[in-house]
Amino acid sequence: MRYHSVVLSIGLILAAWACTPRGLETYEAKDREETLIVSALMRIPDGIKGRSVEMIMQPYAEDLYLGNFQNYIGVAGPTAPLSLSKEDLRAAYVELLKSSKNISMKVMDFQLTVSGNRATAEARTELVLKIDAPKREERQQVFANEVLWRLRRTPAGWKIVEEIWR
Repeated sequence: MRYHSVVLSIGLILAAWACTPRGLETYEAKDREETLIVSALMRIPDGIKGRSVEMIMQPYAEDLYLGNFQNYIGVAGPTAPLSLSKEDLRAAYVELLKSSKNISMKVMDFQLTVSGNRATAEARTELVLKIDAPKREERQQVFANEVLWRLRRTPAGWKIVEEIWR
């Protein structure tokens, strides 16, 4: 009976570990290419934490296609663009960092597929903003989204060429 309890306990621990959301920070790369991709993508949450727009923008290619982001930076109406440029994204991050005193980003449920010079990464992100409220109270806003990154290998390293927010 004691043996079954130990086996059951180990089984439950392994099941809980397998169900734990894998974050970008804890992703175990299988090879050098995955390591380079994860390193490039980590610049986004690290740049947000360090309040550096330049760091945030490093992994993005110049010919970036950014889809559905308007849903998360303001009112998306019938005349809202379907995609934004890299400069529009830069402006959105500048405004976001200016308007918040304390901001962080978590990248969870991270999955990565590499095929030659192309890669696809999917994740769930949480952007956490802490805002000073009246009477010295602090409020927290959490913006949770799913994102798809398509990357390509360039002479400057792996770059995001497409970012789709769902």
